[in-house]
Amino acid sequence: MQEVSFTLVDEQERMLKQYYEPAAIAERRVSEQRLDAALRNGLIQGKKARKQRQLSKVAFASAAAILLLAGAAVYAPDSLFGDRSGAGAVHTANSRIPAYVNQLAGDKGLLREALDQGKYQSVGKTAAYEGYLVTVDGILTDRKHLVLFYTSKSEYGGRIIPDPDGTGLFDASYDKLKFKRFIHEPSKLNGIYDGKEYHDILVYDLSGSEKLPDEFYFAGKWYNGESTGDRKFLEVKVPVDTNRLAELERRVNLDKTLDFEGQKLKVTSVVQVPQRLYVNVALDPSNTKQISALSDWSLYTKNDAKDQFLNLEDLNLEEGEWGIGYYAPDYVQGDLLELHGNMVETKFEGSMKLVVDTKKKKIVSAPDGRIQLPSVNEENGYLRITSAFQRMDPLVNQNMRVEHTFTDGKGMKHTLPDDGQSIHEGWRSNGAMGRDEYYFDIENRSYPQPLTFELTEYPGEILKNPFSITLQK
Repeated sequence: MQEVSFTLVDEQERMLKQYYEPAAIAERRVSEQRLDAALRNGLIQGKKARKQRQLSKVAFASAAAILLLAGAAVYAPDSLFGDRSGAGAVHTANSRIPAYVNQLAGDKGLLREALDQGKYQSVGKTAAYEGYLVTVDGILTDRKHLVLFYTSKSEYGGRIIPDPDGTGLFDASYDKLKFKRFIHEPSKLNGIYDGKEYHDILVYDLSGSEKLPDEFYFAGKWYNGESTGDRKFLEVKVPVDTNRLAELERRVNLDKTLDFEGQKLKVTSVVQVPQRLYVNVALDPSNTKQISALSDWSLYTKNDAKDQFLNLEDLNLEEGEWGIGYYAPDYVQGDLLELHGNMVETKFEGSMKLVVDTKKKKIVSAPDGRIQLPSVNEENGYLRITSAFQRMDPLVNQNMRVEHTFTDGKGMKHTLPDDGQSIHEGWRSNGAMGRDEYYFDIENRSYPQPLTFELTEYPGEILKNPFSITLQK
């Protein structure tokens, strides 16, 4: 099939721009029937407006072809198996898996197993607008988890179109599905760029009782990576082949209790989902202190390739239960799993007020006796107040934070500076003094003393009990 040029007569360009303006697509989110009706009406109005211009049947057919290619709800076939401009082949569920999908899935792990079991669903649908093209090449799903393989590119010099901004999943009625998207750190861009196209995967976990329907819309704003680049709204309708649903969640139930100075936690299960392993921990309802953080907890695995500690990537906080997510794309069911840790931190339950006499440079009252006041000095035209906590453990940072407003000695309220340019608060580690420091600025003026600062954060206790337990042999 001959490639259709994006250069049309001015009437056709006007119709395209008017009908496919991305903000309008995002706001209206009309049904398929209304889209079809609007398309027909747009063509009719275009003919009326240009009666004096006799468009040839070939030119009109080209306009229709472009409309079918450019619409955010109209699609072109996948061309990873050939020239995308050809757009002639129709790929079935039996199409071979693109090379980049195999590369990103790796040699082992949950995605590799699903691919080897024939659970890859070829989609091959493209959304395009003003030279931006995004293709959903295929998916793996069990309805609760979705792994979406995509290709993006720009017609302008082959610029990379990176990770989309604010992606969404919608059902056939354009109601947004409830989901959480997993992003692997430290970089959001972990895909493959070949100089012309960018290939990557997106991973979604549907929340609660939500399930992926038989047909859904994948939508997002895409840009060319430049800070001044305009974001283009694109969406693709994706069908789900229920005959190819994959196994994308595995659970091993456990019953292992950890005790930190009388405060208990129970490791209840390990759950494997795409790219991650979650260690689920339940908080004992009889605890007298509220545990707020798990410090230096790591997951260790050993397989036939190497020993490794898995990187902490995610933390799901539910009332009474936490899910600690570790990046484990190549984990194989049955490999050794050990959980290592040292301590937990508790939530501070006392007064959240810090009272400081900035003239005498001393603390009048504080939540407890741990906080220090190393300095109150003029800096860059402001008065900088520096607080500190002596390091209790090299692996734990102890920090606090103040509210945006404070009260002087006469009860007058003042606001911390915010000029939109300078940073007027910050945290740092002072290794030489063995302490963690938090500083903040106030206007450098004479205040009735003392000054009272409400605190939004203050460190709790550290409860230690180094442990190493086997979750799976």
